[in-house]
Amino acid sequence: MSTYKLVCPACHGCMRIRTSVGQTPCFRSTYYQCQNVACGATFSGSVTIDYQLSPSGLEQPLMVLPVAPAVERMKALRDNAKATNQMDLLAALEEAV
Repeated sequence: MSTYKLVCPACHGCMRIRTSVGQTPCFRSTYYQCQNVACGATFSGSVTIDYQLSPSGLEQPLMVLPVAPAVERMKALRDNAKATNQMDLLAALEEAV
């Protein structure tokens, strides 16, 4: 599992999320604290989930988000591409998912 490295804007030291409060299923208010004892700055921010990149495997997901514009653009480019005899391996893999 990868972790996002939070960097303090005041001293470029490591920060941690001190606490967070879920406002909605896709939005959390977060409070950050610098780990550098000399700095000790605190900040507030938010974490949002804006788009879906691939659909859920559930029959009836609790929430469906809009598809990301980049995914729609790639699909439109693929749908409007000129027909060739060559198979597109990436398209075949995406359709299998």
